[in-house]
Amino acid sequence: MVGLLGLPGSSPTASPRDALWRFAVRTYALPGVAPLCLRLQDEHGVDVDVVLGLLWLAERGVELDEASLTAMLDAAAPVHARVEQLRVLRRAVSSDREHDPRWQSTYEHLKAAELAAERVELSRIEAAVAPLVVDPAAPRAHDRAPELAGLALPRYAEHVNARESEPLLRELVVRTWPDARA
Repeated sequence: MVGLLGLPGSSPTASPRDALWRFAVRTYALPGVAPLCLRLQDEHGVDVDVVLGLLWLAERGVELDEASLTAMLDAAAPVHARVEQLRVLRRAVSSDREHDPRWQSTYEHLKAAELAAERVELSRIEAAVAPLVVDPAAPRAHDRAPELAGLALPRYAEHVNARESEPLLRELVVRTWPDARA
């Protein structure tokens, strides 16, 4: 997720369905999480929004079954394709702005568009799993969260053929819940 830091996690008009967005902003800001997410995304093709969705569900004590994981992935896929297209364009313009600073404004607009598309993807993920979540706006440090995340994240990695990403996913669980260190 690009540019999450420094953006407000919620606004006075935030809907209850923005709970995943607020979690994503908070989690992405934790020490070491952003670089891990970027490595997962760039080196392993992992959809960080889905990973954040899985962590959010784990925090709420939700054990995700195969059908729900598939529904989550199906909800995210069309929007994620747009996110990736915007990311490619933003990165190309980033290179251009190094040689010509007039590209800076275009870069900032693309960065904002990419982030807005990620917010749409997160809202689709949240809507897809809404029936599983008792109170999406009530974060709780569920004592089984690291265990549940540790079960869900490798299943997701298998779905996207990114099994080699599992050490980074385990590190992400530790960064999200520091008490999860074994």
